[in-house]
Order: sequence, then C-alpha cells, then structure tokens
Amino acid sequence: MSFEIAWALVLLTGTVALLATGRFRVDVIALLVLVVVALTGLAPVDRVLAGFSNPAVLALAGMYILSAGLSRAGVADWMGRRILGWAGSGELRLILAVTLVSGILSGFMNNVGVAAMMLPVVLALSKRTGTAPSRLLLPMVIGAQLGGFTTLIGTSANLLASDALREAGHDPIGLFGFTPVGGPILGAGVLLVLVLAPRLLPHRTPPTGGVERPALRQEAGLGQRFFRLRIPSGSLLDGRSLGESLIGPALGVHVLSVEGARGRRLAPGPAVLLGSGDELLVQGRPDEFLRLRGRRHLASDGSDLQPDWLEAGGATLARARIPAGSAMEGRTPTELGLREREQVLVLSLVRDEVTWRTHLQDTTLAAGDVLLLRGQPERLRALEAAGTVADLEPLGAQDAVRDFGLEDRLWSLRVTDDSALAGRRLSDTRLGDALGLLVLAIRREGEPVLLPAPATVLRPGDHLLVKTSPEDLAVLRGLQRLKVETDVTVDPARLESPEAGFADALVAPGSSLIGRTLRQAGFRRRFGLHVVAVLRDGGVIREGLRDLKLRLGDALLLHGPRRNARLLVEEADLILIHDPQPVPADPRRAPLALGSVGLALVPVVLGWIPVAVGVLAGAILLVLTRCLTADEAYRAVEWPVVVLVAGMLALGVALDETGTGAWLGTLLLAFTEPGGPWLVLLALTTLGAVSSQLLPGPAVVVLLAPVALAGAAQLGVAPQPLLLALAISATSLASPVSQPAHALVRVPGGYGAADFARLGLPLTILVILMVTLLAPLAHPF
Repeated sequence: MSFEIAWALVLLTGTVALLATGRFRVDVIALLVLVVVALTGLAPVDRVLAGFSNPAVLALAGMYILSAGLSRAGVADWMGRRILGWAGSGELRLILAVTLVSGILSGFMNNVGVAAMMLPVVLALSKRTGTAPSRLLLPMVIGAQLGGFTTLIGTSANLLASDALREAGHDPIGLFGFTPVGGPILGAGVLLVLVLAPRLLPHRTPPTGGVERPALRQEAGLGQRFFRLRIPSGSLLDGRSLGESLIGPALGVHVLSVEGARGRRLAPGPAVLLGSGDELLVQGRPDEFLRLRGRRHLASDGSDLQPDWLEAGGATLARARIPAGSAMEGRTPTELGLREREQVLVLSLVRDEVTWRTHLQDTTLAAGDVLLLRGQPERLRALEAAGTVADLEPLGAQDAVRDFGLEDRLWSLRVTDDSALAGRRLSDTRLGDALGLLVLAIRREGEPVLLPAPATVLRPGDHLLVKTSPEDLAVLRGLQRLKVETDVTVDPARLESPEAGFADALVAPGSSLIGRTLRQAGFRRRFGLHVVAVLRDGGVIREGLRDLKLRLGDALLLHGPRRNARLLVEEADLILIHDPQPVPADPRRAPLALGSVGLALVPVVLGWIPVAVGVLAGAILLVLTRCLTADEAYRAVEWPVVVLVAGMLALGVALDETGTGAWLGTLLLAFTEPGGPWLVLLALTTLGAVSSQLLPGPAVVVLLAPVALAGAAQLGVAPQPLLLALAISATSLASPVSQPAHALVRVPGGYGAADFARLGLPLTILVILMVTLLAPLAHPF
C-alpha cells in the first residue's frame, strides 16, 4: 500500500465518520473534503473543482426545479381528487393508490418534493375517509422512494452512477435505462406494502372531543405550563398596547388571551389595549418574571454620561444610506444578522424626516433610510463595498448623538449588588431587543471600557451605557409590579373559537426558514401566528423558541387568528397539516408545466441531447411560461445537496487518482471473486444498502463508484449492472434520520424509529435481492 493510498483511506474514513455523526452540515463537510484533497495534492486541482460543472450536478439542480414547477402547478390536487374518486374509502385501496401515485410521480420528480406535495393530499384523504394518517403517510413516502428507481432523473444517486460510467469512458445509463429494473421493484414493493402495512403500521387516530385536538397538540403538552398575569390598579402598563408592554418578548412567554372589562380576547394582537384589572393567560415558564419582580436591578449611577464610550474597542460611528436594491431593503437588522454576523449595530434611523431611535432590531428597513451605524471600520467599509449601504460617512460620538437626537436616549445605569441580572450572559437577560434596553458599552473599575458581546457576563457594579427611552424604563417597572398566579390548569379547547385557535404546520423542503431562528425569520411579523411549541425527533421544545434554529420536518404548533392560519395553504415555506387543503390546481398552469417538462425530456429520450441539457431546458421553460418565478426556482434547489455532491466528487477523483478505488476493488474481489460477478454484485448492493442507513445516498454512490468500476475492470465484465445496482441500493428505506422524506411524515403520522424499520427492512431486503437478479438481465455483464 502506497502512502497516497493510505492517506486517501484516512480521508475516506474521516469523511464517513463525519457524515455518520450528523454533527456538521453535509455541505460544509463536502467543501472541507474538497479543500483537503486540493491542498494535499491527491488529485489535480482542475479535476477537484470540476464537480461544480459536472453534468450530474447540473442535472440534479434542474431536477429540483422541475419538481417545484410541477408542484406549484397543482398536480398534487389533481392527483388527490382522482385518487379519492378511484380508491373510495377502503383502506387497502387507499394504500395502493397513494403508494402507486407517489411512485409514478417520483420517476420525474425528487422524492422529497413528491412527499411534500402529496402530504396535504394524503392528510385530506385521511380526514375525509376516516383512515388514520399513520396508515397512509409511510406507504406514500416509500412509494416516492421506490419510484425514484424507475428513471435516470428519479434520484441524484441514479444521475451520479450514470455520470461515473461516462467519466470512466463507458456508456452511461439512459433516461429509461433504470426502468427494466426499477419498474418491477416498484411493482413488487407496492405489493409488499399492501401485505405488510395493514399488519405492521400503527393505527394512530388524533383524539377528538368537542373541538378537534390533533395528536400534535396532545404531544406538545398544551395542558401544562400556564400561568396568569394580572395588571394591578395604577399600573404603568394601563392604557398601553400588548406590543408596547413587551410582555411576550421580555418574559419569554406567549399571551394566549386577555380577559377584562373589554371582554375575552383570544390570540390578542400587538394592538390590543391593556387596562387595570385585565388578566392575561400566558403559556411558558414564570421563571423570568419571578426573577424580574420585586427588586431594583438597574439604578442610575449618578455619573456623567460619556458618549465617547460608543467608540470603545476601536468601534466607529458612521452615517449611511440604504440604496435601492440593497440586501437590507424589506428586511430587519435581526433578519439580516447584522449584529451576530457583522458585529454592526443600527443605533438610529431617519425616514421621511422622522427619526426612529429604539426597537430598531426588528424594524423593517427601506430604500432611502439613513442609518447611524456602529461597528469596526473594516466591517462598515465592507458593507459599502458590497452595495448594502451607500454614502458612508464617519462621525464623532458627539456629532452622532446630536445629529440623530440620542441625547435623551442614552442612559448610564449601574447593575445593583442584588440584581438578578448579575452573573448572567447579556443575551440571556432579555435586556436588549426584548426590553428595548440596548447595552452599548460597559465600564468596570480598573478596566478599559468594554464593547459587550452577547456572551458577556454582567457583574454587580457594572456601569452600562444603555440606549433606551423613558417609556421602556416605565414598561420595565410595570412588568415588575404585575401580579402572578402560577397554579393554573387550562383546557386547550377553551383556547379555540371560530376566530382564533391552533394550527399545525411542518417546515417544508427548501424552506427559507431552515437554519434560521424564528426571530431572524420575522416569523410573527410575516405570518401573524405565534409558535407555541416545536416537535422534533420525538421530543417537544417549548422554551427558547425565538432563538431555536429550524430544521426540515420540524412540526410547529401555532396559535393565532384562523384567517392567518388559512393563508398557510399557499405558503411554500410551510406545509399546513391541521385541516389541510391542497392548493387548488390552476387549470392554465398545469398543462403548461406538464407540457414544458415533456417538451424538454422527449429529446433526451430520443438521444438528441444530454440529460443535463434537457433537464435545465425544462427548468427554463417553467420559468418562461410563468409556472415558476426565477426566485422560486432558485429556492427550490436544495443547495446543500448540490454542494455535497460536488464536494464528494472531489473525493471520488482522489480515490481514482491515487489508485485507492482499484485497491478497494481488489479487496472486495478477494472475498467475492470465487462466486463470480453475481456475488460481487450482491456484496456491493448490500454494502450500499447498509451504508445508506447512515450516509446520504449521493455520498454512498460517489464513494463506492470507484470500487465498483475497479472491480468490474478486474473481473473483465461490464460495469453498468454494478453501478445501476449501487445507485438503487443507496436509498435508505429503513432509517428515520438519513432520509429527509421520512422527517416530513414522522410527526403527522406519529411514527417512531421502530415503525420505519418494521416496514423498511423487509423492503430493503426485497430491493437487494431484486436488483441483484434484474440488473444483469437488463444490462448484461
């Protein structure tokens, strides 16, 4: 074994370990691998970077756009109505229908896209026929996965296997080259699902009683963690709106209702006025409130205000204008991550000659706004160079305070000795954006003035330079004097009415919410609904929701006006799963979408153009015919998967260049060669199936393709059956974590890990046996 092979094996082992743990993003791992391969010289740099122009990668991106176009055109609704008309209400016929239809669609769409598109259809069928969702959702997802085996563009693994053949100088597999193998597997898989699903899948029906309460509501434990707040007579909150009171963000709770002289108001909006004697029913933990009340946490320190503290730590103050087309336009500083990513604060804003000086982190910015920014000089210059801001003009502290009217907004406060804020990180105190007290600098005895970070821990005696208003300080005093009742039991049915109530939604594939917190996404402002709980991986998250990063398949329990919940039906970022209604098909767009895809793929079938060109042509036609906007097309692409594939191709190149693939192929043949190519095929297929339970399917194909090619060369047989079998086996049917489509149905179906394994393991064995038998018949050795 040469040094290059040994080093390539170390890199291969490390990559597999990183992907299997799931602790890091797959696209980050892929880029890291690409950089390591290039820096260590395991492969020429041009070949290492060629993955981003690889036809399979381009076809993969185009495939996501085709899926989105067909989905937006309302194909799911059209299919759903025909399934209901054909299948009736019989459970077996419904299982057959949803599995088979998902499989057919998945031949030309990404399986995750099919699952997302069919989810509301299946839930609607479940409700109309009285069939438990748990009996239909997993068969639907399995059908989508099996259907991906039937065509070249059915899965990314198929595209990569065919491209590996092309790169090695062999004939690639055509658009329908998978059909003679994938078609029978789909048929046999559907029959096995019909036999096993009624016997193995749970029968979980959402409990009802009076107002319907789906299982998601029950799992979230809505009967727990309630308490009441009462506004006493003479409170400083009397006459303020709920938004002005800051009760929700300051205390980390959700106000479910307000009851008082004006009657009972469910899901109150920020404009609802509060009055003395009002009782607020809130959900959350009272800990923050109990810490806040009864003590003086901040006191005026009596020292002269020092505006030059604003320039602590080398920070610069500057005036800047938001130009038209800026990335800031239409977004808040929080959504932009200015403070977290750029360490830049917006201290003041002038719009139409009106100066805004507080609560700016959640204020939507507009072109023409003039901002007072604070940050390191290089950070501010970078924003100007990127066109995010224009007319950047540095200002001295005194000039900035005078020009933007901050004289009555800057306060010098001291952390008292018995303050509940002492010993806590600044980000945990809710002093900042929740209470409107923005800490700009900290002075400690005997130390330089400190520019605070979110992780800065406050100490007794700290002198804080704070930007706030007298009104916000009054709100803080008003919050401290609220009366609390902690032992409260509430029937969740009491929290629903014809105008307001709960809704359940899933984070959809390709959602702009993935990887962002609720606060960064401006969730409440955008949807007009409050997230009460998040269900993830079988657990319930009820605390710290504002700063929780969302994932694909997260189930969100929402509360608010029903009119806002109904609008989620047409929302691409979320899938409504309570009382779902599929988006009505647009009779004008559906034929255009189907025609565009068909027109693009016919030349591919006839062999006139490559697959990548045909798929990208279809994507362009969908945009030109307005079945999809350009922005929707970009959002439809799962860029982390695209980057994963491109990065993993660099590792595949390294295995080829160093001879590691041939070495592993020899190792495989040492155990299987006596049994001939059939045993080699069976071993490779089994290895691919086992690996896919832990690793993404595209990574499995890229890592094992060099082994398959080397094994075929040493045996003197055609590599096509080996690569085809590897691609089909690299789709996980039994793991709840390695397949994104499984994440979508886990909560609405109430499935546990054992449910996926009970149905997925027999299907995996079926796939291994059938692909081993059929691949050499369709593509002889």
